[in-house]
Amino acid sequence: MVNNFCRLLSKVSIGFIGIIITLPILFGFLGFFLPSFNYLPTLGKGELSLNYFYISMNIPGIYKSILLSIFTGLVSTALALFFSQVILLYFFKTKFYNYLKIIISPIIALPHITMAIGLIFLFSPSGLLLRSVSPWLTGFNRPPNSYLFPDEYGFILILGLILKEIPFLILVSLSALREFSSSKFFDMGKSLQHSSFSTWFILIFPIIYKKIRLVVFIIIAFSSSVVDMSLLLAPSTPSTLSVRILQIFQSSDMDSFFIASNLSLIQLFIIIILLIVWIFFEKIIKIKFFYIFFIKITSFKSEFLKITILCFSVILFLLSFMGIICSILWGFSENWYFPNFFPNDLNIENFLNFYYQNKSLILISIFIPLMVSLLSISLIILWVELLDYLNITKTQFEWIIFTPLFIPQISFLIGIQSFMIFFNISSFLIPLIFVQLFYVIPYCFIILAPAMREVKSDYIKVASSLGKNRIVRLFKIKIPLVLPSLLTSFAIGMIISFALYIPVYFIGAGRVTTLTVEALNLALSGSKQDLGIATFFQILFPTLLLFTVAFINRKTVKWQI
Repeated sequence: MVNNFCRLLSKVSIGFIGIIITLPILFGFLGFFLPSFNYLPTLGKGELSLNYFYISMNIPGIYKSILLSIFTGLVSTALALFFSQVILLYFFKTKFYNYLKIIISPIIALPHITMAIGLIFLFSPSGLLLRSVSPWLTGFNRPPNSYLFPDEYGFILILGLILKEIPFLILVSLSALREFSSSKFFDMGKSLQHSSFSTWFILIFPIIYKKIRLVVFIIIAFSSSVVDMSLLLAPSTPSTLSVRILQIFQSSDMDSFFIASNLSLIQLFIIIILLIVWIFFEKIIKIKFFYIFFIKITSFKSEFLKITILCFSVILFLLSFMGIICSILWGFSENWYFPNFFPNDLNIENFLNFYYQNKSLILISIFIPLMVSLLSISLIILWVELLDYLNITKTQFEWIIFTPLFIPQISFLIGIQSFMIFFNISSFLIPLIFVQLFYVIPYCFIILAPAMREVKSDYIKVASSLGKNRIVRLFKIKIPLVLPSLLTSFAIGMIISFALYIPVYFIGAGRVTTLTVEALNLALSGSKQDLGIATFFQILFPTLLLFTVAFINRKTVKWQI
């Protein structure tokens, strides 16, 4: 009787969790889909119409914005994927290979906006790159009036996306390499007289790609709809489609919400088209003729070409670290006049002033990610345990968890906000934490759920034979076994939440703000010292978190799955 009640309660709990996850996603989609067709009774629009499609397509420069979003999304993803594999290839089977994860961890931990700010400090007219050649080469004693960015075609935006995506792709590729005998494949290719380059891209990369394909799709969706980096690095006349949506949404015109919703739906269509185009290229590459052609072009013997590709990869890596260092130097500089390569004076006075003036901002920026990450992990553990209790090994429902990552953030959040208006929700902090769950849970789920499901059943059987109930087995057996994955999942969840800009902008609505929003505001209009300090805090917290988790794993984890 008790067992039947527990099973019924478990089924109800699974259904409840499913509703909690599914309904907001549905609301988010309908919230911009229906207004796109002139339907939102709350604002007096009750008749379906295609009028806003006509209005949207006649906005000056909108086609260029669409093409810019497509171009930056596809090119940045393709180049990031290529250079991540080149870096892996040259580190593979060297003594530095085992340290690669440690090297890239600080970059992975950074929010996207931090990388964009680093590029601003490097490429601006008074940036570090121009300082390094002034005045001895350029003759400049004052910053020139010319600008390297934002460029008309979005190349600096592509560079920023590449710098942020390469470390992430290296990390997931490293995980994929551990799942098969990559060294044996590499040695086999070399024994067949293939070059290292062709061996990697013909034998090893296809296996890696199968395992990281979902990640690549997520990157395409994100790159083509990113807002925070586009605000800083993309051209402004016109900008990318996501920035145009934000600008129209901010307008006081009554129709602006409906036009923004319509453009959000168009952006979703663009992402779907981009994924279809990417899949089409996948099919082309699998054709036998293309495969033979690829073998020939990758079997090059030119040392100059190899060195050029390697140097370009190293330059991309160095740009990331230079941007970080430059941001920190600006934060602690008293005076840094052009063309001096280093600040005249360094002190912590600006740092302390910023800290005391923004203490509450810093605390809320830590509190929100902490709550979001803890809730995400708790929901995942509860979900996996309930399915295990009901002997459900696989469910088709789990793919829904990843849908918010494929819907443009600005589109989804416009939809969520329209339903907040409809239900007259006046709170800001709790809805913000709830909405951020949809962007954090997928990443935590990828790390934690497989680890929990891979716990050897022998351990559980032994504990059961000793009379230990399910709760005791969870906390005494499973969680200690998956502690490295749990801590990593917790850290990744906090880092992702810490970096989110659009959810805070829309759901926080100015009442709740974070360091990420403050950093972007300072980048658009503020002192470089304050911007450097805000960036320093954005570097400090995620990096400390990652190293703390790594230290705890090294010192306390003794069991392995």
